[in-house]
Amino acid sequence: MSSKIPTFLSDLGKFWQDKINYRFLQYNIYLLLFQFIFLFFKFNDLPPEIPLFFSLPWGESWLTSSTSIFFLPGFSLVVILINHILSLSIHRHHPLVSRLSLAFSLIFSLFSSVALYQITRLST
Repeated sequence: MSSKIPTFLSDLGKFWQDKINYRFLQYNIYLLLFQFIFLFFKFNDLPPEIPLFFSLPWGESWLTSSTSIFFLPGFSLVVILINHILSLSIHRHHPLVSRLSLAFSLIFSLFSSVALYQITRLST
């Protein structure tokens, strides 16, 4: 078991030394930080209820408490972690799928950031 740890750390280092993989991680972190910092500054300006559930029928079913807005960056963090762990584990055998997983997490973070901005902009 102890021989697997150095191998894992070596694979981890090689994975993040790849320029494209590193860029995906870097931009994901930037978008995640933007979401949390943006919420830090805008949270007090939000009304008690905000629209968040746009897939439900129009009206009161869209509304939820303003603290639910933290689902967006929280879910982005979960998607980033899962996709990066998945990408690391399959990179050796399926490099294209690994990169697509990283790209998906970046796209998800971007859409989440835009949604967060739009919801806060329309709610204030």
